[in-house]
Amino acid sequence: MRITGIDLDAVDVNGQHHWVFVHVRTDEGVDGLGELNPSAPRSAVLDALREIEREVVGKDPRRIEHLAASLKPRPEDRPAVHALCAFEQGLWDILGKSLAVPVHNLLGGQCRDSIPVYANVTRAALEGTPDDFVRQATGAVADGHAAVKIAPFDSRFGTGNTLIDHGLQCVHAVRDAIGPDIDLLLDCYGRFSLEQARRIVDGLRGVDLYWLEEPVEERDLDGYRQIRRETGWRLAGGERAMLIEGFWPLFDPEAMDVIMPDVTIAGGIGELKKIASIAEGRGQLTAPHGPFGPVTVAAHVQLMASHPGFLILEYAWGQVPWREGLVSPAERVVNGRINISDRPGLGLTLDPNVVEDHRVDPVAV
Repeated sequence: MRITGIDLDAVDVNGQHHWVFVHVRTDEGVDGLGELNPSAPRSAVLDALREIEREVVGKDPRRIEHLAASLKPRPEDRPAVHALCAFEQGLWDILGKSLAVPVHNLLGGQCRDSIPVYANVTRAALEGTPDDFVRQATGAVADGHAAVKIAPFDSRFGTGNTLIDHGLQCVHAVRDAIGPDIDLLLDCYGRFSLEQARRIVDGLRGVDLYWLEEPVEERDLDGYRQIRRETGWRLAGGERAMLIEGFWPLFDPEAMDVIMPDVTIAGGIGELKKIASIAEGRGQLTAPHGPFGPVTVAAHVQLMASHPGFLILEYAWGQVPWREGLVSPAERVVNGRINISDRPGLGLTLDPNVVEDHRVDPVAV
């Protein structure tokens, strides 16, 4: 089997961004599917993807570790890392299909029957007001979700204390609306100083949180440690880190209880599992970041099926009504969980009709 090329599909998502899917083609008609990070610098990432294509045409896609190692860029070369992540997902999909087994079988076998997810409702809350977050959060709960995440610290609503006050209003409104039995996760985007984070913490006294995410800038590990010592709360972060090298400083259980590698950022499926194993050895849990399309979710589900150190998965709820039908078989979240697919590879294909209905030029930003 040999790689013959790389093709792209892209769909518009509510005018906010695009989901861009990568097809790794082979001479035996066994193709692999991956997904690009939608917030990555598109032109530079596509240039990097074309460079990968020039390097890999004619090579065996099943030699995943060899190809990934030969292509591995420096952690600071973000476009190249993003491109490698999507390509590498496609290689695992091909290997699974060629052997007629799901990817989790290739990663060590199945540890669980389903994956718990939390509904990130932020991208559905286009207005970003407390009432809007309440509408989206209660909608997700009505859909059966038992955990909801909001990121209400949107710069549209000011800076400094004004922004903090707005975000706290949203948190209290959502907690009151969903009640005490639904887990609530709060993302602060890593945009606050330690003193500002302390002000947020003070405003959250009495609010039960599943975790507090990125209360300070990601590399401010001293700030993380301080917040953790002062509150005893579960802290999460690390969504932007690339490759194992980028995670080394974050393997610190005194700073982060939960790390959040993203298969579209952290180096792909193989690299993310290594990251999760190192975190487990350091006493940390792993909860993949990725409020993107269904291919990202499928890759994360296969990973999480194969490793006991995973906690919960991010799911972008409510952005577009056609999400579930974008892939075949249709994506299904039931009572806040996704069942593990036993179909070969990543276990899904794009529905060409739905893609065509929402198609955009992958080069467009």
